[in-house]
Amino acid sequence: MNRIARTLLAATVVVGATLAVGAPASAAPTLDQAKQAVAARIDKRLDALKQFDATIGGAKQLTAAHKDTLTKLVADQRGGLTALKTKVQGETTAAALKADAQSMVNDYRVFMLTGPKVRLTAAIDTELVVAHKTAGTDAIQKSLEGKADALLAVKPGPDADAIKAAVSPIRDAAKAAHKSLKALRK
Repeated sequence: MNRIARTLLAATVVVGATLAVGAPASAAPTLDQAKQAVAARIDKRLDALKQFDATIGGAKQLTAAHKDTLTKLVADQRGGLTALKTKVQGETTAAALKADAQSMVNDYRVFMLTGPKVRLTAAIDTELVVAHKTAGTDAIQKSLEGKADALLAVKPGPDADAIKAAVSPIRDAAKAAHKSLKALRK
């Protein structure tokens, strides 16, 4: 089971338990536990975004446009998730908390989409720089043209399969280009 499914399942179980409890005295601690669980998941995403910032900063071959786009994406997600964490702490109903947990996953897609955007864009830009400097790599260059921009255009949302379907061919093209460039070095 992937992280997204586990997050939604955990939040749903804790929120569901809150709804099942009849006594108000018992409901508050359960809701607080659910809030803590969602806040912890948000913190994991915020930690990942810090790592993505470091990756962007260390990617020497990123084009200026890609670097700006990725930097803004990470900053926007950090701001949005920080605001969501504050909202989670103020929730008073299980239904509102469940909606926040779903928003945390569907509106940001930090692990499924933002991470690949950062890593694959850096890899593609690096591969293009290497390909431009290497003779006989026109096919490699052509296979990568527009891939980073297409990846950066993918939007988060509730349809995980559609996101995977959009990212997968770009990942495959980057892997193939890397393998081809590596073979040329030998």
